[in-house]
Amino acid sequence: MDKKLNYITSIKFLSKYIGKHKRNFIMFYFGWFFNMVLSIAMPILFGIMIDEIVYYQNLDTFIQISVMFVIMSVFSCILYFFIYAQHHYLMSMYTFDIKKDIFKHMQKCDAQHMSDASTGDIITTLQRSSGECMHFVIRNIIHFFNNIIRIVVIAIYLFIISWQIGVFILIAVPILVFINAKFGKKMRDYGDKQREYYGVYISWVFEILSALRDIRMLGAQQKTNKRFEENHQKMFSINIKSSISNITANNIISFATLFVQLAIFAFAGFLASSGNITIGLLTIIVAFYGELIATYRGISNSYFDAQMRIAYIQRIYDFFQSSTEDNWKGKNELIITDGNVSFENVSFSYNKGNIVFDNLNLNISPNERFALVGKSGCGKTTLAYMLIGLYSPQNGEIIIDGQKLSNCSLKSIRQNIGIVDQSVLIFDGTIKENILLGKKNATDDEIEFVCKQSGLSEFIKSLSSGVDTVIGTQGIGLSGGQKQRIAIARIYLKNPKIIIFDEATSALDNETEEAIHEAWKNVLIGKTSIVIAHRQSSVMLCEKAAILENGKICETGMPTKMISESSAFKTLFAIKEAD
Repeated sequence: MDKKLNYITSIKFLSKYIGKHKRNFIMFYFGWFFNMVLSIAMPILFGIMIDEIVYYQNLDTFIQISVMFVIMSVFSCILYFFIYAQHHYLMSMYTFDIKKDIFKHMQKCDAQHMSDASTGDIITTLQRSSGECMHFVIRNIIHFFNNIIRIVVIAIYLFIISWQIGVFILIAVPILVFINAKFGKKMRDYGDKQREYYGVYISWVFEILSALRDIRMLGAQQKTNKRFEENHQKMFSINIKSSISNITANNIISFATLFVQLAIFAFAGFLASSGNITIGLLTIIVAFYGELIATYRGISNSYFDAQMRIAYIQRIYDFFQSSTEDNWKGKNELIITDGNVSFENVSFSYNKGNIVFDNLNLNISPNERFALVGKSGCGKTTLAYMLIGLYSPQNGEIIIDGQKLSNCSLKSIRQNIGIVDQSVLIFDGTIKENILLGKKNATDDEIEFVCKQSGLSEFIKSLSSGVDTVIGTQGIGLSGGQKQRIAIARIYLKNPKIIIFDEATSALDNETEEAIHEAWKNVLIGKTSIVIAHRQSSVMLCEKAAILENGKICETGMPTKMISESSAFKTLFAIKEAD
């Protein structure tokens, strides 16, 4: 069962990030503490000043206290500057530490979790939730604690002035605490709903932005606009309910506070008129009650805010509990000598229950070019992802040169098995920096060699800055073929014994595809290669092919023979029978 955070457990969860900035947090806290002390001392000094003039006509004492009052006011301004300098530092660094951990965990999350997760929810967790953690520490822990101290000190002082006034204060506190507790849970529930739906909404927006061209081509603008309005209406409904609940709670608190205020002012006025307290003490009571009102409201708002922020902290906590690749049990080093790959009785299904593989058996010989074909959604890419450790079979084993893949470390698996995807990752940076993703310490001679082997040399020579040309969104744009050549250069530089091409040329035109196939021939020499393809031209480059259907291998053979002898092969590639 998932752990539900509360105020205390949220503090415990966030405390591990405080140690790194402990000194700054201590300075920040004592800054606010001294500021609180000044806010309590200054009304007392002001009341004493009034009594010294009104009752004692002591001008010297009045002037001395006035000077002290001015000094404290100036010190308060300096202290305020110091406090906010620490605040900005902590807001940046503390939040950054949480973001780093979220980002690191995101990169370690297993493929199953990431495929089920909402992109918008992850972005919200990374950007917004991490900031709310710092607000929780400052506003809902430090300020809350100082406000409690402020109330206790003021209440004690008022008790000393008049025990009756002190009793009024002790009555007011439980009333406000009860109202806070009553409405706090409701605010937390609305906070959970807001966070959950906001993540879904942001994910939907990202999907729409990436498909604007398709929406126009399909004439689906009206439907998309309607969905946009529906999403916002739902968010408005949740926000309105949350706001009404908040306003209702604040109004009830204000009414209770006003009632107590009138009672205290009436009683204090009676004490002053009867000579039991001085005008200075009356001034202090009025000033302190204003302080108490502001402090009560601060505590009230802090409690409500905490309920909202705990929802964000819960999201981070839940994200950290998600399964990661750290759970991979294999520790041995994968050593590939020949490159023989076997899938033995492999079964796999996603969490949603749809079976992808059912006792699948497949053998790929060393140094063989092997094509894996089948209808869309039959599991070809899943099979490739299992081979590089993104997914684990529920039953059966994947064997490479006699070694069970489940017994090998992910690092060694991915060092020895490379994959070239249809969507090539291009960073904002130079061509050289993008190629070095294959081997970060490669020499210039190695880079020049892999560029030549992948067919990039002519393109690079046409650029004024050569391999130091900036590409990506901040540099020059690349065609699909040029991106594929960079991917091939990377994989050539990495030099794995087994290479997977997953629909690597499906988005290219025929001429570009032929050129990429030529580049393949260089990189595949002496390696076991698995080509996942929808195009017949890619399959015909291979020595052997297997057709995947209904979770099993239904047929294997040589593509040159299957093109004339296999009805399944002909159907898959729409090959017409000769007349």
